[in-house]
Amino acid sequence: MQTADHLMRSGMVSCPLCNGQMKLHGSYSRHCRDDDGKHHNGWITQGYCATCNRYQSILPVFLMPYKHFKADIIERVISEVEKGRAIEHLEGCAADVSTMRRWVTQFKERGAQAVGWLISTLLTVYDVHIGSIELRGGRLLKQLARLLYEYHFHECTGRIIGRTNIILTTHNCGFL
Repeated sequence: MQTADHLMRSGMVSCPLCNGQMKLHGSYSRHCRDDDGKHHNGWITQGYCATCNRYQSILPVFLMPYKHFKADIIERVISEVEKGRAIEHLEGCAADVSTMRRWVTQFKERGAQAVGWLISTLLTVYDVHIGSIELRGGRLLKQLARLLYEYHFHECTGRIIGRTNIILTTHNCGFL
């Protein structure tokens, strides 16, 4: 909580809805599941934005909003499906096949939007232009990785989906 409080006070974490300054409000317990399906409990910090009168959760990069499995597991499943593997033949994930299908379907819908948002943000905020021809034909994760390169994110800050979510919420564009 001290780290989140410091990030909020320094302005490094702002409200994803209005970019207003957030203040530490508290925390709540949340679980996530690993590759084996084991539950791990942790604490999620919550901030309050007086500008828009909303409470926002500050999720670590390894979690996704409204998902119980860790982000790297979801990303691995999506990557394998994008490479042509059938969901039914994926190993090493304790999630049900129907859950994995839902992840892939949601990513196909939101991933294309995320590519557009990242291109738009690069142009309007950073004055960097990435042509759609350069991205055409590539898998969505590969397109996102190419765009994230322009944001100068270091690999240690998370995988593709986690880094994309940080940028999207920072620029008030939603999340994957």
